[in-house]
Amino acid sequence: MTSGKTDLAYAEIKKKILSGVLPPLSDISEDALQKELEISRTPIREAVQRLQKEGFVYIYPRKGTIVSEVTPDLVHEIYQMRELNEPAIACEACKRIQHDWLLIRRNAFANPPEGLTEQELIQYFIKYDSELHMSLLDYCNNRFLRNIMTIVYDHSQRLRIKTSRPTHKEQDNATQEHIDIIDALLSQDQERVRNAVLEHIRSSRKISIGYYKFQEILETF
Repeated sequence: MTSGKTDLAYAEIKKKILSGVLPPLSDISEDALQKELEISRTPIREAVQRLQKEGFVYIYPRKGTIVSEVTPDLVHEIYQMRELNEPAIACEACKRIQHDWLLIRRNAFANPPEGLTEQELIQYFIKYDSELHMSLLDYCNNRFLRNIMTIVYDHSQRLRIKTSRPTHKEQDNATQEHIDIIDALLSQDQERVRNAVLEHIRSSRKISIGYYKFQEILETF
């Protein structure tokens, strides 16, 4: 029973962190979560400890818990893990993933709905970006790799929320990169898949690093 409540608390807190409802360095109130989820303090604390191990929160004994920052070091670690593992994951998936499913996602990237606000467009692309990468991961037979890459992708989602600019040229490039990945998957050419995935990861890393360098410049003024 406690395990189920812990899983519930973990899922709800993590959802708030990944969506930006709980932004970096914001306080996590155990009292508020108890009232919202109608569960005791113990499963909430167990959930928070699990989130700490995964790097999503900082726990300060007798002081409280806050959401962790998205730091340049974290950015480096995210892209290091993605570059080492994601091409192989995609190559493994390309022989088995459903073509109809890919075509629907290709159309979603190529033709976003009209009339969305900038924030809605950010959420739209993040949704399909995350869905594509997580779906490829489902075809991975290595349980340990699936577990660790799920955490990596969750951190990557926080990074996308922080750095996404859907009306900028970089987003146009990112959209085309996802279309190129899907086209490569449809071709079932593993070398083409590997190259498309690597190009996207390296381009995305460049944007993320550029964002943090820009923030450092702003802080000097």
